Amino acid sequence: MVYRGAERRRYVRVNKSLLVTYIPIDAARKPSQSVIKNISGGGIKLPLKEELAAGALLRLELELLKEEKRLQLEARVVWVRPNPENRKFPYEGGIEFINITQAERTMLSNCAQYLNRAELLKEFFR
Repeated sequence: MVYRGAERRRYVRVNKSLLVTYIPIDAARKPSQSVIKNISGGGIKLPLKEELAAGALLRLELELLKEEKRLQLEARVVWVRPNPENRKFPYEGGIEFINITQAERTMLSNCAQYLNRAELLKEFFR
């Protein structure tokens, strides 16, 4: 499917901070932790401690909601760019979920929508 216009994403993206542990699959590195900037059923925007190559494969462990168990996924780095405003995480990347089941994608989409509604309600009642 070809997407046209300003918004080309297939899934609603929600700006929300969630804890993630990531490790490159093909590298002998220790796991790193970060807090994602946004999430959707298709991927995340992730602050990175090191520059990863586009196409690099990652193992992710997402902590969606405190009541839920952690979700473990495989992902691919789509893009990486410098983030000079953050010394601890000097890069940020667009990460696409791969080999994801429909149930996992639905869980991610539902979580994103839930977090979005919760944020909207906070704003409404301020």
